[in-house]
Amino acid sequence: MRALSRAPAKVILVGEHFVVHGGRALAVSIDLWATAVAEPSPQLSLESEDPPGACRAGECAPHLRPLHAMLEDMVADHPRALGRYRLSSGIPQARGLGSSAATAVSLAAAALALAEGDAPRDDVYRYAMISERIIHGNPSGVDPAVSTYGGAILYSKSEGIRRLSVGPGELVVCCGASPRSTAAMVESVAEFRRSREGLFEALMESSSDLVARASEALESGDVASLAPIIRWHQGALRVLGVSSPELESYVAAMESSGMAAKLTGAGGGGCAIGLGDAARGDPRCPSAMIMRVHYPTGGVESWVQS
Repeated sequence: MRALSRAPAKVILVGEHFVVHGGRALAVSIDLWATAVAEPSPQLSLESEDPPGACRAGECAPHLRPLHAMLEDMVADHPRALGRYRLSSGIPQARGLGSSAATAVSLAAAALALAEGDAPRDDVYRYAMISERIIHGNPSGVDPAVSTYGGAILYSKSEGIRRLSVGPGELVVCCGASPRSTAAMVESVAEFRRSREGLFEALMESSSDLVARASEALESGDVASLAPIIRWHQGALRVLGVSSPELESYVAAMESSGMAAKLTGAGGGGCAIGLGDAARGDPRCPSAMIMRVHYPTGGVESWVQS
Protein backbone atom coordinates (compact mmCIF):
# COMPACT_ATOMS: atom_id res chain seq x y z
CA MET A 1 0.00 0.00 0.00
CA ARG A 2 1.05 3.57 -0.60
CA ALA A 3 -0.52 7.01 -0.37
CA LEU A 4 0.01 9.77 -2.92
CA SER A 5 -0.85 13.45 -2.87
CA ARG A 6 -0.32 16.71 -4.69
CA ALA A 7 -0.83 20.34 -3.67
CA PRO A 8 -0.76 23.54 -5.75
CA ALA A 9 1.42 26.62 -5.60
CA LYS A 10 -0.11 30.02 -4.96
CA VAL A 11 0.11 33.63 -6.04
CA ILE A 12 -0.85 36.47 -3.73
CA LEU A 13 -2.56 38.96 -6.01
CA VAL A 14 -2.69 41.73 -3.40
CA GLY A 15 -2.18 42.14 0.35
CA GLU A 16 1.11 40.40 1.17
CA HIS A 17 2.91 41.61 4.30
CA PHE A 18 -0.15 43.50 5.51
CA VAL A 19 -1.89 40.16 6.03
CA VAL A 20 0.81 39.16 8.54
CA HIS A 21 -0.26 42.09 10.74
CA GLY A 22 -4.02 41.61 10.48
CA GLY A 23 -4.84 42.97 7.03
CA ARG A 24 -6.53 41.13 4.19
CA ALA A 25 -4.94 39.27 1.29
CA LEU A 26 -6.32 37.91 -1.96
CA ALA A 27 -4.63 34.80 -3.30
CA VAL A 28 -5.21 32.17 -5.97
CA SER A 29 -3.91 28.66 -6.50
CA ILE A 30 -1.96 28.10 -9.71
CA ASP A 31 -1.10 25.07 -11.81
CA LEU A 32 2.33 24.28 -10.39
CA TRP A 33 2.43 21.30 -8.02
CA ALA A 34 4.29 19.64 -5.16
CA THR A 35 3.79 15.87 -4.80
CA ALA A 36 4.38 13.33 -2.05
CA VAL A 37 4.43 9.54 -1.89
CA ALA A 38 4.19 7.64 1.41
CA GLU A 39 4.72 3.94 2.11
CA PRO A 40 4.58 2.06 5.44
CA SER A 41 7.99 1.49 7.03
CA PRO A 42 9.24 0.62 10.54
CA GLN A 43 11.39 3.78 10.47
CA LEU A 44 10.41 7.34 9.62
CA SER A 45 12.37 8.66 6.63
CA LEU A 46 12.01 11.55 4.21
CA GLU A 47 13.60 12.09 0.81
CA SER A 48 13.39 15.08 -1.53
CA GLU A 49 14.24 15.28 -5.23
CA ASP A 50 14.35 19.07 -5.64
CA PRO A 51 16.23 20.34 -3.79
CA PRO A 52 17.85 16.97 -3.06
CA GLY A 53 18.19 15.77 0.51
CA ALA A 54 17.08 13.19 3.03
CA CYS A 55 16.23 12.56 6.67
CA ARG A 56 17.05 9.08 7.89
CA ALA A 57 18.92 7.28 10.68
CA GLY A 58 19.25 10.41 12.80
CA GLU A 59 20.65 12.59 10.01
CA CYS A 60 18.52 15.26 8.35
CA ALA A 61 19.19 17.79 5.59
CA PRO A 62 18.62 21.30 7.01
CA HIS A 63 15.91 22.24 4.50
CA LEU A 64 13.91 19.13 5.41
CA ARG A 65 14.02 19.50 9.21
CA PRO A 66 10.76 21.50 9.49
CA LEU A 67 8.94 18.90 7.40
CA HIS A 68 10.46 16.06 9.41
CA ALA A 69 9.36 17.75 12.64
CA MET A 70 5.84 17.98 11.23
CA LEU A 71 5.91 14.27 10.37
CA GLU A 72 7.09 13.39 13.88
CA ASP A 73 4.09 15.23 15.34
CA MET A 74 1.80 13.47 12.90
CA VAL A 75 3.17 10.03 13.75
CA ALA A 76 2.64 10.79 17.44
CA ASP A 77 -1.02 11.53 16.68
CA HIS A 78 -1.46 8.88 13.96
CA PRO A 79 0.94 5.94 14.54
CA ARG A 80 0.10 4.36 11.18
CA ALA A 81 1.64 7.41 9.49
CA LEU A 82 5.06 5.91 10.27
CA GLY A 83 6.67 5.37 6.90
CA ARG A 84 8.99 6.35 4.09
CA TYR A 85 8.15 9.65 2.38
CA ARG A 86 9.34 10.98 -0.97
CA LEU A 87 8.85 14.53 -2.21
CA SER A 88 9.09 16.18 -5.61
CA SER A 89 8.09 19.65 -6.76
CA GLY A 90 7.67 21.68 -9.92
CA ILE A 91 7.42 24.93 -7.94
CA PRO A 92 10.41 27.30 -7.95
CA GLN A 93 11.88 27.35 -4.45
CA ALA A 94 12.02 30.49 -2.25
CA ARG A 95 10.49 32.72 -4.94
CA GLY A 96 7.20 33.76 -3.33
CA LEU A 97 5.02 31.06 -4.91
CA GLY A 98 4.35 29.09 -1.75
CA SER A 99 6.71 26.20 -2.42
CA SER A 100 7.34 25.40 1.26
CA ALA A 101 3.61 25.46 2.03
CA ALA A 102 2.68 23.29 -0.96
CA THR A 103 5.33 20.77 0.04
CA ALA A 104 4.10 20.71 3.64
CA VAL A 105 0.48 20.39 2.53
CA SER A 106 1.21 17.54 0.12
CA LEU A 107 3.30 15.75 2.76
CA ALA A 108 0.65 16.16 5.47
CA ALA A 109 -2.05 14.87 3.13
CA ALA A 110 0.02 11.82 2.21
CA ALA A 111 0.66 11.07 5.89
CA LEU A 112 -3.02 11.31 6.82
CA ALA A 113 -4.04 9.22 3.82
CA LEU A 114 -1.46 6.56 4.76
CA ALA A 115 -2.62 6.49 8.38
CA GLU A 116 -6.36 6.89 8.02
CA GLY A 117 -7.20 6.37 4.35
CA ASP A 118 -8.44 9.95 4.11
CA ALA A 119 -6.96 13.45 4.48
CA PRO A 120 -9.52 15.99 5.77
CA ARG A 121 -8.43 19.40 4.55
CA ASP A 122 -8.83 21.14 7.90
CA ASP A 123 -6.44 18.60 9.45
CA VAL A 124 -4.01 18.97 6.55
CA TYR A 125 -3.93 22.75 7.05
CA ARG A 126 -3.37 22.44 10.80
CA TYR A 127 -0.40 20.12 10.40
CA ALA A 128 1.13 22.10 7.52
CA MET A 129 1.22 25.17 9.76
CA ILE A 130 3.67 23.35 12.06
CA SER A 131 6.29 23.34 9.31
CA GLU A 132 5.41 26.87 8.18
CA ARG A 133 5.93 28.29 11.69
CA ILE A 134 9.34 26.65 11.96
CA ILE A 135 10.43 28.01 8.58
CA HIS A 136 8.94 31.49 8.60
CA GLY A 137 8.56 32.42 12.25
CA ASN A 138 5.29 34.37 11.98
CA PRO A 139 3.54 33.19 8.81
CA SER A 140 0.23 34.69 7.77
CA GLY A 141 -1.29 31.29 6.99
CA VAL A 142 -2.25 32.35 3.47
CA ASP A 143 0.12 29.98 1.67
CA PRO A 144 -1.01 26.71 3.29
CA ALA A 145 -4.64 27.85 3.13
CA VAL A 146 -4.53 28.36 -0.63
CA SER A 147 -2.57 25.16 -1.19
CA THR A 148 -4.96 23.17 1.00
CA TYR A 149 -8.31 24.50 -0.18
CA GLY A 150 -7.41 25.70 -3.70
CA GLY A 151 -9.32 28.21 -5.77
CA ALA A 152 -9.33 31.88 -4.83
CA ILE A 153 -9.26 32.95 -1.21
CA LEU A 154 -9.87 36.18 0.67
CA TYR A 155 -8.04 35.79 3.96
CA SER A 156 -7.28 37.61 7.17
CA LYS A 157 -6.27 36.37 10.59
CA SER A 158 -9.40 37.82 12.20
CA GLU A 159 -11.91 36.93 9.48
CA GLY A 160 -10.40 33.60 8.44
CA ILE A 161 -10.83 32.09 5.00
CA ARG A 162 -13.52 33.15 2.56
CA ARG A 163 -13.54 31.09 -0.60
CA LEU A 164 -14.40 32.99 -3.76
CA SER A 165 -16.07 31.78 -6.94
CA VAL A 166 -13.93 32.98 -9.84
CA GLY A 167 -13.55 32.13 -13.50
CA PRO A 168 -10.32 30.88 -15.08
CA GLY A 169 -7.50 33.32 -15.67
CA GLU A 170 -3.86 33.55 -16.63
CA LEU A 171 -0.87 35.34 -15.13
CA VAL A 172 2.65 35.95 -16.34
CA VAL A 173 5.27 35.22 -13.68
CA CYS A 174 8.85 36.49 -13.98
CA CYS A 175 11.25 34.91 -11.49
CA GLY A 176 14.90 35.59 -10.78
CA ALA A 177 17.66 33.16 -9.99
CA SER A 178 18.27 34.46 -6.47
CA PRO A 179 16.18 32.98 -3.64
CA ARG A 180 15.23 35.14 -0.67
CA SER A 181 14.31 34.59 2.97
CA THR A 182 10.65 35.09 3.78
CA ALA A 183 11.44 35.28 7.51
CA ALA A 184 14.00 38.06 6.93
CA MET A 185 11.58 40.11 4.84
CA VAL A 186 8.75 39.64 7.34
CA GLU A 187 11.04 40.87 10.12
CA SER A 188 12.08 43.85 7.99
CA VAL A 189 8.44 44.89 7.63
CA ALA A 190 7.85 44.32 11.34
CA GLU A 191 10.70 46.74 12.05
CA PHE A 192 9.14 49.25 9.62
CA ARG A 193 5.89 48.99 11.58
CA ARG A 194 7.66 49.53 14.90
CA SER A 195 9.49 52.60 13.64
CA ARG A 196 6.69 54.15 11.53
CA GLU A 197 3.52 52.79 13.06
CA GLY A 198 1.18 55.54 11.87
CA LEU A 199 2.23 55.21 8.25
CA PHE A 200 2.07 51.44 8.37
CA GLU A 201 -1.42 51.40 9.88
CA ALA A 202 -2.68 53.85 7.24
CA LEU A 203 -1.24 51.73 4.44
CA MET A 204 -2.70 48.55 5.93
CA GLU A 205 -6.17 50.07 6.28
CA SER A 206 -6.11 51.23 2.66
CA SER A 207 -4.77 47.87 1.52
CA SER A 208 -7.54 45.94 3.28
CA ASP A 209 -10.22 48.12 1.67
CA LEU A 210 -8.65 47.66 -1.76
CA VAL A 211 -8.26 43.90 -1.28
CA ALA A 212 -11.99 43.65 -0.57
CA ARG A 213 -12.70 45.57 -3.79
CA ALA A 214 -10.29 43.33 -5.69
CA SER A 215 -12.08 40.22 -4.48
CA GLU A 216 -15.41 41.61 -5.69
CA ALA A 217 -13.88 42.45 -9.07
CA LEU A 218 -12.35 38.99 -9.40
CA GLU A 219 -15.63 37.27 -8.54
CA SER A 220 -17.59 39.38 -11.03
CA GLY A 221 -15.05 38.80 -13.80
CA ASP A 222 -14.09 42.48 -13.92
CA VAL A 223 -10.37 41.81 -14.26
CA ALA A 224 -9.71 45.31 -15.62
CA SER A 225 -10.65 46.78 -12.24
CA LEU A 226 -7.83 44.81 -10.63
CA ALA A 227 -5.14 46.74 -12.51
CA PRO A 228 -5.09 49.94 -10.41
CA ILE A 229 -5.30 47.90 -7.20
CA ILE A 230 -2.31 45.81 -8.26
CA ARG A 231 -0.34 48.96 -9.08
CA TRP A 232 -1.26 50.61 -5.77
CA HIS A 233 0.06 47.61 -3.88
CA GLN A 234 3.35 47.62 -5.76
CA GLY A 235 3.77 51.24 -4.67
CA ALA A 236 2.96 50.35 -1.07
CA LEU A 237 5.44 47.48 -1.12
CA ARG A 238 8.11 49.89 -2.35
CA VAL A 239 7.37 52.11 0.64
CA LEU A 240 7.76 49.11 2.96
CA GLY A 241 11.17 48.46 1.41
CA VAL A 242 10.54 44.94 0.15
CA SER A 243 10.89 45.58 -3.56
CA SER A 244 14.33 45.41 -5.18
CA PRO A 245 16.04 46.53 -8.41
CA GLU A 246 15.58 43.01 -9.75
CA LEU A 247 11.85 43.00 -9.05
CA GLU A 248 11.42 46.54 -10.32
CA SER A 249 12.96 45.50 -13.65
CA TYR A 250 10.40 42.69 -13.97
CA VAL A 251 7.55 45.03 -13.08
CA ALA A 252 8.75 47.60 -15.63
CA ALA A 253 9.01 44.96 -18.37
CA MET A 254 5.49 43.71 -17.76
CA GLU A 255 4.04 47.22 -17.47
CA SER A 256 5.64 48.12 -20.82
CA SER A 257 3.84 45.09 -22.28
CA GLY A 258 0.48 46.45 -21.15
CA MET A 259 0.16 44.43 -17.96
CA ALA A 260 -0.52 45.53 -14.39
CA ALA A 261 2.41 44.16 -12.42
CA LYS A 262 3.74 43.80 -8.89
CA LEU A 263 5.99 41.60 -6.82
CA THR A 264 4.33 38.61 -5.21
CA GLY A 265 5.19 37.07 -1.87
CA ALA A 266 7.72 38.39 0.60
CA GLY A 267 9.80 40.41 -1.86
CA GLY A 268 13.51 41.15 -1.71
CA GLY A 269 13.90 38.98 -4.81
CA GLY A 270 11.86 36.11 -6.17
CA CYS A 271 8.97 36.70 -8.56
CA ALA A 272 6.72 39.40 -9.97
CA ILE A 273 3.33 38.82 -11.55
CA GLY A 274 1.63 40.48 -14.49
CA LEU A 275 -2.09 40.57 -15.23
CA GLY A 276 -3.21 41.63 -18.68
CA ASP A 277 -3.78 40.64 -22.29
CA ALA A 278 -2.28 37.19 -22.83
CA ALA A 279 -2.47 37.62 -26.61
CA ARG A 280 0.23 40.31 -26.57
CA GLY A 281 2.98 37.79 -25.93
CA ASP A 282 5.50 37.38 -23.14
CA PRO A 283 7.16 40.49 -21.72
CA ARG A 284 10.91 40.85 -22.00
CA CYS A 285 11.65 40.25 -18.35
CA PRO A 286 15.39 40.27 -17.65
CA SER A 287 14.96 37.15 -15.55
CA ALA A 288 16.00 33.53 -15.45
CA MET A 289 12.44 32.25 -15.78
CA ILE A 290 9.24 33.47 -17.43
CA MET A 291 6.11 31.36 -16.94
CA ARG A 292 2.47 31.55 -17.86
CA VAL A 293 0.37 30.05 -15.09
CA HIS A 294 -3.35 29.46 -14.84
CA TYR A 295 -5.72 29.98 -11.94
CA PRO A 296 -7.62 28.79 -10.08
CA THR A 297 -6.86 25.11 -9.51
CA GLY A 298 -8.31 22.66 -7.04
CA GLY A 299 -6.73 22.22 -3.63
CA VAL A 300 -4.75 19.34 -2.21
CA GLU A 301 -5.64 15.87 -3.46
CA SER A 302 -4.71 12.50 -1.97
CA TRP A 303 -5.42 8.89 -2.80
CA VAL A 304 -4.36 5.42 -1.69
CA GLN A 305 -3.06 2.63 -3.91
CA SER A 306 -3.12 -0.96 -2.70
